[in-house]
Amino acid sequence: MLLKFLRKRKNMKRIMWGLAILIIPAFVIWGAGTSGKNKGDKPDYAGKLFGKKVSYDDYYNMWNVARDYAVKSFGNNAPAEFINQLAWSRIILIEEAKREKLTATDREVVEKIASFQAFQRNGSFDKKLYKSMLQDTARSFEEKLRDDLLISKLKDNVTAVVNVNDEDVKNEYKKKFEKIKLSYALIHFAESEKDVQYTDPGLLDFYEKNKADFKKGEEVNIKYIEIPLSNPGAEELAYKVLDQVNLKKNLEEPAKADSLEIKETGFFSANEEIPGIGWSYEFTKAGFELEKNQINNMLVRTEKGFYIIQLKEKKGPYIPDYEKVKDSVKKAFIKEGSVKLSGEKSEKIYLDIISRVKTDEKLEDAVKEHGLQVKQTDFIGRDGYVPEIGPAEELVDTAFSVNIGGISKPLKTLLGWIIIQPLEIKPIEEAKFIEEKDKFKENLLADKKEEGFNKYFQDLQKKAGFVSYTTK
Repeated sequence: MLLKFLRKRKNMKRIMWGLAILIIPAFVIWGAGTSGKNKGDKPDYAGKLFGKKVSYDDYYNMWNVARDYAVKSFGNNAPAEFINQLAWSRIILIEEAKREKLTATDREVVEKIASFQAFQRNGSFDKKLYKSMLQDTARSFEEKLRDDLLISKLKDNVTAVVNVNDEDVKNEYKKKFEKIKLSYALIHFAESEKDVQYTDPGLLDFYEKNKADFKKGEEVNIKYIEIPLSNPGAEELAYKVLDQVNLKKNLEEPAKADSLEIKETGFFSANEEIPGIGWSYEFTKAGFELEKNQINNMLVRTEKGFYIIQLKEKKGPYIPDYEKVKDSVKKAFIKEGSVKLSGEKSEKIYLDIISRVKTDEKLEDAVKEHGLQVKQTDFIGRDGYVPEIGPAEELVDTAFSVNIGGISKPLKTLLGWIIIQPLEIKPIEEAKFIEEKDKFKENLLADKKEEGFNKYFQDLQKKAGFVSYTTK
């Protein structure tokens, strides 16, 4: 869930720190409350850092703050795991700020409150408006704001030494906006698959050494009532049956009353097609959010029909026995072997091409003997995408490291090994660089500070001996 919510790690870090030190009156809008978590049979404290226990009360208080920030930014779909991480990040950073003897004075808190437009009338802070909006939560809001200021001061202290000079700015600007045109020849992995040899003992040995690669994620088996869209009055019938299901607390009686069949999907994972139904994000999402025997109290609609669903079984992650994944093992073995064989082939082709190009033979002619075809790109930057090859960043980096007209060593891509010949560089526009330099430098410095603070926090977690008992 968290990986889908924050697809890119870089973006996750920016969001985490953005929310960790975000100084906005979210607490005013969303209020306090309780997290509703359950301690279960875990220790009677939420975690430990710097040799000190963190009580569940302290954790829950911070969890509420983290939830309010997350909900304000992302809505009610913010995953619990994200909120948990944000809460612990704040706890660790605030504790470290105190250890560094940083303080946020009452005057600083007051000045920050007065700066919020939500508490202003006619451009000035209005104390009556502030009190009427917060009422009895004012003290809590002020303490959360004090924590925000502490984290902000800690970040400023840590990143104060980070700087960028004009040379850094020019180099990074060139990396972002320089473009290059190139020719390339692709040696496909798939062409070597037929040459990969294997035996049953060899496949079993491969499975034993790579078991983790065949691990199955969490799976669910869903019971459901289906009302096809092809049925006359399908939606009206679906809502009628759903009302009865919610009333009876089971699928069987309402299904029988309307002569509907109860079916089961069988086990499937979140990234697999739903057996008997097909691909449906809404069905999958709803199914994985249910607890065992829980009935979803809303209709799920797909391209085929309306569904009333109940979670029958849930299976945690596991590694299947060899016999059950033998076909997958065989495919993985062949794929790995084809990558190796095609890599060896590409090295031989590269050496041959180098010798031919030295005698002024064109790349197109040099690769023909090997049954390869040369293709050419338009001008592309590191943020581009090359059809069949994939994201261009590594490709462009490699191309810029080779002289124009030269030949690169084989580079591994999504589908095969690629040999590159840079043809022409399109430099940056100097006038545009001068115009954008200051803003670019500001953003680059912010990124460098972010990178430095992320590294600092990773080290801080280790230094704190951080342990959490709040995750599953």
